[in-house]
Amino acid sequence: LQRPCADVLEVIGGIRADTMLDVTEVGSLPASARVLDPMEAPWTTELVIDCGDWTAYLNNAIGGSDITAIAPAVARMMNTVCVVAQHTLQHGPGHAATQLWLQGPGGKPPLMYVRTLSAHCRDGRWSWYTSGTMQDFERPERYERRRIAQRLDRALLVEYLDALGIPVDDPSFFGDGTAVRQIVDWDRRRQTVAQWLAANR
Repeated sequence: LQRPCADVLEVIGGIRADTMLDVTEVGSLPASARVLDPMEAPWTTELVIDCGDWTAYLNNAIGGSDITAIAPAVARMMNTVCVVAQHTLQHGPGHAATQLWLQGPGGKPPLMYVRTLSAHCRDGRWSWYTSGTMQDFERPERYERRRIAQRLDRALLVEYLDALGIPVDDPSFFGDGTAVRQIVDWDRRRQTVAQWLAANR
């Protein structure tokens, strides 16, 4: 989200006003990511990371952070840009995905999508999807490649994020994180990261 971390935490706290929360400063990556283990369904823990003008958002959904979670809604409430980036290596019975969603002011209501790119594999079958206005930084010649997995791979995703001012491969970009845990009594399915990796090799 293209807003300072303190502002994002304030909005998340308002959304969760009816839920008991444990809000804890957890230091920097990679150690701070341990708060997301075990993963859960439904998820209860969010990790919000200070990235200067940007704020990174993750949660402990099973299988990796839920990219459809609260961050896009927070962006709409704050009238700011939300960039959702996902790169998941092939696992299980042939699942994989590399996706970029750009949402924000000027996007198409109600979800305010400006641009979406998705190379997605389910059960071994790849699909390619694009929508919205092509951005100046894009390399559309890549989208003509025969293999869908090569149209948007990790290297190109990182290049696009760099162009947006999000240098994800630069460790200094990520500052300290804050964990927001919902104290709940509902039943949850839990799986450690180690268990998930063992089951999906």
